[in-house]
Amino acid sequence: MAQQADGSRRSPSPTPSANGPSAPPPRPGISLSVPPPITAVVKPPGPARLSRSLWVASFVAGIAVVVTGFLGRDSHFERLKGVIGGMVPDGDAQAVDGATAVVFLGSLTMLALVVVMEAVLLAVLFKRRTWARWALAPVVLLHAVVTVITADFVVAPGADGAMAIVLLAAQFILAAAGLILLFLPSTTTWLLSERRV
Repeated sequence: MAQQADGSRRSPSPTPSANGPSAPPPRPGISLSVPPPITAVVKPPGPARLSRSLWVASFVAGIAVVVTGFLGRDSHFERLKGVIGGMVPDGDAQAVDGATAVVFLGSLTMLALVVVMEAVLLAVLFKRRTWARWALAPVVLLHAVVTVITADFVVAPGADGAMAIVLLAAQFILAAAGLILLFLPSTTTWLLSERRV
């Protein structure tokens, strides 16, 4: 041992031997701010994007029917009063007015609710939830029934109701075409790829 100037002894500094293991490097500190892993964003295939566009066009057509029907409700009420009054000739005027309002506004409300249900399910589907397209299938069938009811009670007969008939038909055809595109193989592969990530 070497002696220092003050008389104390100092042990020799250990020198790493050429044969022995060297000391490991210091470990990094623990961090709570580690970013999460980046998930790959998979774009929807062409048929899925086209389906979404068809659905949006269907929603626009349905909303147009609801808005124009509501704005022209006075003429529709008068026409429906005659129809309901013919069905119930002994009914008082107040009951006929109430039944007319229920039938007309109920038809518009059903159409608006179908549009909302389809829009919500489509939004869920584009978060890659496969069950949503299966839920859309019966909603499109309900859509067909609501279209027939709306055509009977909201659309004016003859040339006055031609635009509403075109919008109702377009709304249903666009929705049905959009649903078919959601069941194509490329769309199915895209939806199922969420499970593999």
